[in-house]
Amino acid sequence: MLRLLSVIALILAFSLNANAATTGKLTGGLAHEFPDWFKQSFLDFKEDAAESAASNKHTIIFMTLTGCPYCARMLKESFYAQPELVQRDFDTIGLNIRGDRMVMIDGKTELSEKQLARKMRVRFTPTIIFLDENAKTVFRVNGYWDPVQFRYAMSYVASKSYKTMKITDYVKQQKSKPVWNFATHKSMQNITDFSKIKTPLLLLFEDKSCTACKELHEKILNLPAVTKELDAYTFVRLDSRSNQAITDIDGNRTTPEKWAEKLNIRLTPTFIAFDEGKERQRFDSKLYSHHFISILSYVSGGNYKTYDNWLKYNSARTQKILKTGKNIDLRDRNVTASE
Repeated sequence: MLRLLSVIALILAFSLNANAATTGKLTGGLAHEFPDWFKQSFLDFKEDAAESAASNKHTIIFMTLTGCPYCARMLKESFYAQPELVQRDFDTIGLNIRGDRMVMIDGKTELSEKQLARKMRVRFTPTIIFLDENAKTVFRVNGYWDPVQFRYAMSYVASKSYKTMKITDYVKQQKSKPVWNFATHKSMQNITDFSKIKTPLLLLFEDKSCTACKELHEKILNLPAVTKELDAYTFVRLDSRSNQAITDIDGNRTTPEKWAEKLNIRLTPTFIAFDEGKERQRFDSKLYSHHFISILSYVSGGNYKTYDNWLKYNSARTQKILKTGKNIDLRDRNVTASE
């Protein structure tokens, strides 16, 4: 009997070790801290917004997640690197989207940080909210924007241009010379009639003043795993300032510039993924390959029908990959495409 129990114990131990050996590791998160000049707030947004307005400033709410590599990069490039530029026009408050501190959003409604994140439908981190003197959201950044893009956002808000124009028109006024020549991609197709497309459709809006497009093409789009996922789409790049005649997905005659305006494209590059004739997901933030592929497969695989947002799908997909024994580095470009 003792021998039998010993054999069973050995089998169980071997099984547990085998399972442990086949579980991949998730790495690539980055520790980060808010600058010490971020406002030490009592988290009453109406009070904070009024205090900012009294100094002719706006309030920024920087919503982060522990270990978020995009948050760490944006803090380093746009907050630590240019503190005087941010502090001149803004008071900045840091929140954690999974935190438990209580926030007063309108002088009477109190929510925890994580409840606020759910209420505001945070899908990317960082999420950066700009508030006016009444604590109303006047602009929002969903995810990482490079320093040039973020300076446009800050200038747009600080000048109160949000009262008279969209950021797209504001940026057009600011940019003077091209910084980008359109790059080709083997998955891109030259299409002018989008009303007849039966596959999932991925639109990439760019223009020649796009400061983030070079990194997108050189470090993300040409990766084999990304190209594999792009093949599930009809993938088309549109110049958001072009007056070429096209037919949009609803059969309307238009131009890329007018369609971009109708779709409320804010900055370039912006991706919009359609399936079954409807927009299913968009993003205008910088993503590393793991999350980039997750968003694409969320739409192309019809996973939006099962998961009501791509973050839930990404969590399930990530666990599935790790269970196969594959490792995932959130900042590594060599990630296997969805299966």
